[in-house]
Amino acid sequence: MKKSNLIKGLVILGCLLIAFFVYEKKKANESQLPEYCTVKGSIKGLKDGTKLVLQDAWNNFEVIDKSVVADGKYEFHPRISEPTHAYLYTKDGIQLKDFILEPGTIVADVDADDEEDLELWATGTPSNDLGRKRNELETSGNKAAADSLMYEVLNAEQTGPLALLFAANVCNSSVKALSALDRLSPDLAKRPFVAKLREELTRRVKTEPRMEGSDAIPLFIDMTYPDVNGKAVSLSSVVRNPNNRYVLIDFWATWCSPCVASIPLLKELYAKYHAKGFEIYSVSEDVDEKNWKSFVSKNQMTWINVKDDKPGRRESKAWYDYALSGIPTFVLIDCKTGEIIARDNKDELDAFLGELFNRTIGWCPNN
Repeated sequence: MKKSNLIKGLVILGCLLIAFFVYEKKKANESQLPEYCTVKGSIKGLKDGTKLVLQDAWNNFEVIDKSVVADGKYEFHPRISEPTHAYLYTKDGIQLKDFILEPGTIVADVDADDEEDLELWATGTPSNDLGRKRNELETSGNKAAADSLMYEVLNAEQTGPLALLFAANVCNSSVKALSALDRLSPDLAKRPFVAKLREELTRRVKTEPRMEGSDAIPLFIDMTYPDVNGKAVSLSSVVRNPNNRYVLIDFWATWCSPCVASIPLLKELYAKYHAKGFEIYSVSEDVDEKNWKSFVSKNQMTWINVKDDKPGRRESKAWYDYALSGIPTFVLIDCKTGEIIARDNKDELDAFLGELFNRTIGWCPNN
């Protein structure tokens, strides 16, 4: 072996040894932490022996703890030092629940066969009980009360983990979310996730509907991706098509249960308003192109479907430009001005579009 190759090999070996010792030290430190909380629940739709993981959404989805389904139940005893937003997944990537990890016993029953169960909050601790209350108000159709409860949490004199979750994942106003971050408890405010979220929310303001009294007009940001036939289709070409009056950007993926659950609504809206000038530009965040194409065909998604060439929050330009916190995300564009007039208003889309098209009853293509 040449001397240069020997030195190179020793350097690589040294790096591997350092990485190993850092990993072992981290694990040793974690094992010394006291049990922070208990997470448990029953599970329907998954076999005994199914492996489960808890992932930390505020720490790059690092695995916090592992468990296995036994007798239709599961239990976690994570050893962490501060509250966080956790996701419960099967080891092969099926999302089951998300909730706040905080001291106490958190109960999160799971029905893997029921897509709506994914949205049902856990119970047992203060933050999760409040989240569950808001969830129940929203699912019962009382959105005004649900929003009132959310803003009560966001507007508290000092905000905590539930406010941080609402700011990151629920609140449709980035301005109000940023305000909540300014009042976070000191232990949460210092977390790197908060700095990243603040930067993301500052970008997101640019792609949210104009606030009352503001002169800043949020315009769509262009993107170009291949459709199911491999043809490059730009968003600008769809917006500028004289046949289109309003374009809905739909960020989604076949692996995202809430995204899939939204497809019947999109079909309904497309059938109802397409002839009047409504178009959908669905941007898939799938990695598997073959599966994506098959899914679009099988589910008769007859509008414009394109696939992100670098899917996911770390690589996608569209994800960055529109400051997505997750999917599905909906953005509605007025083709006449290019202005973004709605974002993440799925439950009100039908009524909103109906009102828009009633205003433009005299409009016709090429005018």
